[in-house]
Amino acid sequence: MNKYTRIISICPLILLLLFHFPSGKSWCNDLDQSYLFDIKSSVELSIKADISHLINNREVQELPAKVVFSYDNTKLELNGTVEVRGNFRRDPKNCDFPPLRLRFKDSEIKGTVLDGNHNLKIVTHCKDKSNQFLQFIAKELTTYQIYNLISPYSLKVKMVNITYIDEQNDLKTILNEAFLIEDIDRLAEDHNMKEYEGNLSDEEVDQDILLQLSVFQFMIGNTDWIIPLSKNLKFITDGEVYIPVPYDFDYTAIVGTNYNIGGGISYLVPPERKFKGPCYDTSTLAAEFEEFKDKRESILNLVSTSPLLKAASKKNMKNYIDEFFEIIGSEEKIGEYFQINCK
Repeated sequence: MNKYTRIISICPLILLLLFHFPSGKSWCNDLDQSYLFDIKSSVELSIKADISHLINNREVQELPAKVVFSYDNTKLELNGTVEVRGNFRRDPKNCDFPPLRLRFKDSEIKGTVLDGNHNLKIVTHCKDKSNQFLQFIAKELTTYQIYNLISPYSLKVKMVNITYIDEQNDLKTILNEAFLIEDIDRLAEDHNMKEYEGNLSDEEVDQDILLQLSVFQFMIGNTDWIIPLSKNLKFITDGEVYIPVPYDFDYTAIVGTNYNIGGGISYLVPPERKFKGPCYDTSTLAAEFEEFKDKRESILNLVSTSPLLKAASKKNMKNYIDEFFEIIGSEEKIGEYFQINCK
């Protein structure tokens, strides 16, 4: 339970004791919107910076930025920096528009809805002339939300409508959808931990979390992760326990991003459903599979009720998830996928 949850939980008691103070109700209502990634309503974001330079020069370089978050008739104006990030999606051969990162000083965000999020990753639309990429990012965001249902050690995400304003007026204003990824430092803080940036082996991370993570990556068809190389993984720790936290799900089978769409040629190996975790005995796997089965309904409901996914995207994601549950419901397929070819 983080500090905001603790405060919210005592609001009814405060209202009971202080019902005659008009400010009491307003204060508790504000707490419901106290964190950007918990805001249910839509969020608009504008970034004014040298956008033309970011697009045309893909080197990682922090540029000054004026940033405005708008939500629920509220505006939060901040001074920060913006930079290009990533590897594959940063390459102009693969994406017309690069993924970005916003950085803020503590003095700018302390006490705001961004508290604790000094570094905000932005997953952008990638291709300018393909609306299909908006569905790819919606499916990737949904994949993050699925892991939110499975593990408390998961990064929150928030879809936003972004207006990119070029301060040099060399580029027309760009409007498009994107999503934000929570800062790993904020996730760590909520668990009384800190980010760990060293190298770890499979044996050094929490084994229960490793099993859970390995099954999740198998469920979504992701083989693009490696613990010893910190490949698409962050780590948080309390000094004794080390927790792997996954990110970057664009090139998974459940998302199915096709970088050949909208121009360009991608030579990426197609993602596949393959178990990359250690070998486990039958009883250990069975216990973990029960945990996933208990969440099956909520996972499928998340997909089917998403306002961001079109019917075809929902169908594809649900079919891929159903196939996963068919596999873990078959002794023969469990042996084939999890025990014969495990490492």
